[in-house]
Amino acid sequence: MTGHLHLIIRQLTHLQRMSEYLAHSVQRCQQIFPISNWRSLSLEQHEILAAFRVRFSEFQEHLGKTMRAIAIEEEVQVDRFGSVLAFMEKLGVLESAERWKIIRELRNAVNHEYEEDADRLTQFFMEMIKATPELFVYHQKLLSFCRDAYGIKPE
Repeated sequence: MTGHLHLIIRQLTHLQRMSEYLAHSVQRCQQIFPISNWRSLSLEQHEILAAFRVRFSEFQEHLGKTMRAIAIEEEVQVDRFGSVLAFMEKLGVLESAERWKIIRELRNAVNHEYEEDADRLTQFFMEMIKATPELFVYHQKLLSFCRDAYGIKPE
């Protein structure tokens, strides 16, 4: 087994743990919504939202890194991430490269525009909650591809 496949196994193993943390966070976050008054949230509820935001962001980022590693293993040109996304769409890991980009834009917006506008915050978080199952599907499809193509799985 190549060193690069060992790297992919490590990434898949890390993704597995991250998915468990994200699943826990999204469940706790769903218990808070709908939020009628952001200022009335407790410190614990703010921590729940912050943990979800970070875990969602890191999970999607790490999924992207794992997709890039698989593309490299398959000798796909990875200079542009769009090439990686197109390859993942071709493999059936992603239904749509455009949807991945929308989720990434959402992730970037909530991380860089975290503000006190209650309506905007609600929209960001509701969209992230809605997108979380999609990220889990991408993860499962990556696992299936790696098992079928390379005979590898997370440790």
